[in-house]
Amino acid sequence: MKKIAIIPPIPLTLHEHNRRFERYQIQAGAEVEVDIRQLKGGPLLTDSEYDLFWASVYMILEAEEAEREGFDAVIIDCTADSGIAEMRQSVSIPVVGALEAGLEEAFNGNSEEKVSILALDDDWKRMITRQLAIYNLLHMICSVECVGLHVYHPDKEKGKGKGLDKMESRIFFQKLCRAGEAAKAAGAGVVILGSTTVIAEREELEKYLGIRVVDPGAAALRKAKCLLKGNRLKKEFAAKKMKKMRYGEVIRKKLGL
Repeated sequence: MKKIAIIPPIPLTLHEHNRRFERYQIQAGAEVEVDIRQLKGGPLLTDSEYDLFWASVYMILEAEEAEREGFDAVIIDCTADSGIAEMRQSVSIPVVGALEAGLEEAFNGNSEEKVSILALDDDWKRMITRQLAIYNLLHMICSVECVGLHVYHPDKEKGKGKGLDKMESRIFFQKLCRAGEAAKAAGAGVVILGSTTVIAEREELEKYLGIRVVDPGAAALRKAKCLLKGNRLKKEFAAKKMKKMRYGEVIRKKLGL
């Protein structure tokens, strides 16, 4: 059985860990084992490029550890695709970014498709826009809309094991719908959810908007599963196997991890 490590950019509360595991486990099916990795450090939330930088350090360390444990692929469970280039240099197994996979699935080989992204706030709009520019895809995006509210609140969940209550969930979905309507008004025929924390709302939002809604986390898992099929994988990544001292080992020793 193939094993895929899901690496979020932050240490998760137990409730959030279980919520994400349930989502990925259902989508993985019987042929793939998934594991939501718990970072050994880093910011509690990623609201800036500074946060993402430090998060990516711990994510790379976790990816290296997952490879040593025999995992076959890694998913960056974050729509900023934090440290994706560096992580791909660090390990010799496939690394799939949620934003990257979401974009591929949204366009689906059609560069004429009009695509919008629903970022959670202005900070995430900026960080996602920055990654789109790195991918040289910013010109292909119809708009990046702001929802104006987050799903994950670690301070609220601490010690309670709970996420949003019914009222908060309803308010969040209403804001998500308004952002989706703005995307449609901008001409979008497909929208990508701008956070992997948005899990339960995809199908309902798709029905409400009447256009395709892409879950980037699910897209990343589908891409990882596809990469792990066949013999092409061994040929593609065998060349990356090099005997060299990883700097991550030095950092891990210094941090006592």
